[in-house]
Amino acid sequence: MAQPDLTSHHVNYLIWRYLQESGHGDAAVSLQRAWYPDPQSLPFARHIKTHALVSLVQKGLQYHELESSLDKEGNPITFTPTDYFFGPEPFEVSSLKRRDDAGTDHPAPEPAQDRVTNGNPVEAKKPRKEANGDESMEVDEESKASVDGDGDVSMGADDQPPEPTLATGSSVGVQITPAKAADLAPDTAILHPDDHVVTTRWRPRDSTLLVATGETSCSLWKLSLSSAPVQNRFLNLKGSGAYVSEVAWDALGTKLAVATIRDMKGAITIGLHWAEDSPQLVVVASDERTSELALWDDNRRPDVYPPPQMIDSHVYDLAWCGRSMVFACGNGAVYQCEVDQNIRLTKTYTSPDAKSAWTFIRCAYTPSYSVAVAASSANSAVWILTHDILIENAHQDAITAIDIRPAGPQSQQSSTITIATYSVDGFVHVWHVDLESKQHKHLHRLRLGSSVPALAGSFSPDGYALSAVSRDQLFIWNAERGGDPMATWTAPSAEHVKEDPDHATNGHNGHTDPFPDRDISWDHDGKKLVCGFGNQVAIVNLQR
Repeated sequence: MAQPDLTSHHVNYLIWRYLQESGHGDAAVSLQRAWYPDPQSLPFARHIKTHALVSLVQKGLQYHELESSLDKEGNPITFTPTDYFFGPEPFEVSSLKRRDDAGTDHPAPEPAQDRVTNGNPVEAKKPRKEANGDESMEVDEESKASVDGDGDVSMGADDQPPEPTLATGSSVGVQITPAKAADLAPDTAILHPDDHVVTTRWRPRDSTLLVATGETSCSLWKLSLSSAPVQNRFLNLKGSGAYVSEVAWDALGTKLAVATIRDMKGAITIGLHWAEDSPQLVVVASDERTSELALWDDNRRPDVYPPPQMIDSHVYDLAWCGRSMVFACGNGAVYQCEVDQNIRLTKTYTSPDAKSAWTFIRCAYTPSYSVAVAASSANSAVWILTHDILIENAHQDAITAIDIRPAGPQSQQSSTITIATYSVDGFVHVWHVDLESKQHKHLHRLRLGSSVPALAGSFSPDGYALSAVSRDQLFIWNAERGGDPMATWTAPSAEHVKEDPDHATNGHNGHTDPFPDRDISWDHDGKKLVCGFGNQVAIVNLQR
């Protein structure tokens, strides 16, 4: 079998690993963003040993010296300093330091105080020596490795490469978290609708069009780089006694469904849920005791509905799981329904606590698994009902939202998922769950701030970032690293964020504590977010 050709992916991966191992985490992240989002998923990555790039360079220098000490016939010749690969000039580290010190007038950075990683304070660490800079390449004294005659560093058969620092979320020294989050205010545009903003949604596959709903209105906003945003208010119910209940795009962005209700203070709620890859829409109408799941199919006549499925419970939320299955969560149970030409109940999952109101549900479907995850706002519990996994006391206060991290091409073959849970306790928790072993691990505890509730949030479509929104702030984390936010945005004027205390968190699904409506939506490529804050809409451009 021939040796594979050397490609830029091989070289970039070695550099990326070296940057991590030498403490230059920020540079490693920059390379990763510009080159390849998941270097550890490359097929050759598992074969690369620790300090591989340093070892290859040392071997190359030895080969260069050997080659330069022989003539074309293989006879020994004198090897002089002029033949050195880096030239004959001595490298004076001390003089380089003096020149650097003399050439800068910037004050030394003050030591960080009360630094928080994943929501927990960490002790200050001793300064580490520079690598690939002022000092020779060394391995830490505690794990000092030998260099053999061939120039190998820590290349023994039993030496396994460490887990990548960008994937562990626990390394502080190498996994560098920005000391100060990037302020997204310069890259944020503010829209000012005339109504209290309840829902904001990007059009699928289009970062220039979004829909924003108020209590009595619904508007499309067209964005342009060369002109001001244009508003098209296509629905205005003010004075009619009707209110906007829900809005939803279909998967292609060619249709927009809007649901309205007559009595804002009544118990009836309506939800709209499009399938991800078919023109089918499930409409959920619920009162306090019963619910009706109706199927609308764009392939049929608009006025033709198959018989609805009745549920003996209030349905708080519904999610599609693949092309032909939906899960609806209610009081003490979650209901699995099959969808084809009609919709019908096929299984009922009864929760361990029959009194639990399961207020949120999210699903994921891959070739390896189909999974449904429900959360109880009041009980702060997470229930992976399809795999009989229960996470009790996930938060110290009410849960406001959950999300499942989108699976990449490699992780689709795995049996693990990553879940984010949001709470008014001021934290976002990230969980790693193994569906086969039924084990779960707490990866990150992301802190918004003292008395700063996490009211909504989600993963970006590519799974790279994780967002959360509070009363007047937006937070964005690297989903792998966790730690401190990599970017934030604050509403420009607190007096503009006026709220009605009667609003429930996240519309009808939230608990009834006086927390304001907040909604957040990523565009299709994870570069922009839109969120509503009172009577303003923020369009945030996330630079990566």
